[in-house]
Amino acid sequence: MRPLSATEAISPAIERARDVLTRPFRWQTFLKLTAVAFFAEIGGSFNTSFPGRSHGATGLSPAVVAFFVAFAVLIGVVALILGLILFYIGSRLQLVLVEVVATRQSWISPVWRRVGPSTWRWIGLKILYFLAVIALVVLLAIPFVLYFGLHFHDLGNFFHGAFAGLHIFTIVLMVLGAIAVLMVFAAVYMLLRAFALPSFVFEDVTISESLRRVRNLVAAEPGQIALFLLLKMLLVFVFAIAAEIGIFFILLLSLIPFAIVGGILWFALHSAGAVGTAILIAAAVVGGLFFIVWIFLVCIAILGSVYTFSQAYSLYFLGGRYPLLGDLLDRSTPLPWYAQAPHAPPATLPPQPAPEPQQPAPPQPAPEPPQPEPEPPQPEPPAPDPAV
Repeated sequence: MRPLSATEAISPAIERARDVLTRPFRWQTFLKLTAVAFFAEIGGSFNTSFPGRSHGATGLSPAVVAFFVAFAVLIGVVALILGLILFYIGSRLQLVLVEVVATRQSWISPVWRRVGPSTWRWIGLKILYFLAVIALVVLLAIPFVLYFGLHFHDLGNFFHGAFAGLHIFTIVLMVLGAIAVLMVFAAVYMLLRAFALPSFVFEDVTISESLRRVRNLVAAEPGQIALFLLLKMLLVFVFAIAAEIGIFFILLLSLIPFAIVGGILWFALHSAGAVGTAILIAAAVVGGLFFIVWIFLVCIAILGSVYTFSQAYSLYFLGGRYPLLGDLLDRSTPLPWYAQAPHAPPATLPPQPAPEPQQPAPPQPAPEPPQPEPEPPQPEPPAPDPAV
């Protein structure tokens, strides 16, 4: 597979996403693959948070405060455990998604089992990156902390004293700088996921080897890598916005049958007494649960398709620079329609006349039997010599 530029990889990535999800189209397979992409994206980042501190506990007894603190700690521990489980599942599904898109594999269980050992290396790399990000954020935040500390006098005039010497333009630059730093952190993580993750999937390399490969790729083509990251951010952003608009209109149209059924039930049962009220409440609960499940499925189907394209775009850009991956993409790419079957004649051609039946050939006379060849003449014996 030849190396593709950042713009050339867009079209085959779209075709690969279509091939993986819809060729052939089956609802069960489509929802399964989009769920893999959805949870790989949602659960693959470490975003566990703890409940915030409450400011409304003034005047409560120490026992009540202790109860709320213990309850908050319990909720925080449960949230941490669930977040870690989701983080592990999402990280493992990220490896599964790479192989599914690269090989057009629709069976998830064998891939899930195979990528188990590589998952811990990928998680280790992400944790190292997150720790490095935290360290850099702390270093960048020290000047701001010192500045606000020097200008802090009391809580009443904190913001007035902190921002008294700053102009609007300076504040805007600070906000833009913070956004730029966040974009750089996101781009580096995207770089690791696009270029380090396939090495874990197909070769189970070490963390140091994966980082060495990423560094070599960036050093070889820094311009194309930068363009790839920029286009991927823009494409995913645009497709995500379009997906959210599609989800909104689908759900808006989906409310129509629920409203019709609900209106019919209300007109039929609102005056039926306690039994009618109970039936209405039960129908509302069942309909609400069904609608929540429908919302969940729609989000998985649409957003999962976007995330599948994002993964395909990364693989096609990397395929020409990673021979093992490029060979997998070539071997798993179906032939175009015109190469799968011979061309059929166009339907607009005039009908051809049927060929006239041929007359049978007259019977040929039987060949004569072969005549035996005459024997060659025998040489005559020599005449006796009269002198003898």
